[in-house]
Amino acid sequence: MTQKSGSEQRRHPRTAVGATFDISMAGPSAAKCRATITDLSAGGMTFKTDAELEKGMTLHLRVADIHVRGEVRSVLGAAGGQRRYGVRFHKVGLDSSRIN
Repeated sequence: MTQKSGSEQRRHPRTAVGATFDISMAGPSAAKCRATITDLSAGGMTFKTDAELEKGMTLHLRVADIHVRGEVRSVLGAAGGQRRYGVRFHKVGLDSSRIN
C-alpha cells in the first residue's frame, strides 16, 4: 500500500466532473434537491449545492440510472450561496426499476 503525503487521505484518485444530480434525504420531510459534482472517485466525491446537509447524514444520490448511498464526511464553507460536501460511498448500483 502506498502512503499518502501531507494531508492527502484519499484511497482513490479523483477526477474533475461537472454533472448535476438529485439528492434524496431520509426523514419526515423526505427532501430532494439538486447538486453539481465537483470531483469523483471510486470511493467518494465532492459536490456543491444550496441545501444544508450535516456531517454524518446518509444520502441517496441518483445520476442517470446509477443509484448511490453515501455518507457526508465533510462540510466546507459556503461560496456563492452554495456549500461543498465530501461524501464517502457505501453502496453503488444500477436502478433496476429504470432498466428496460
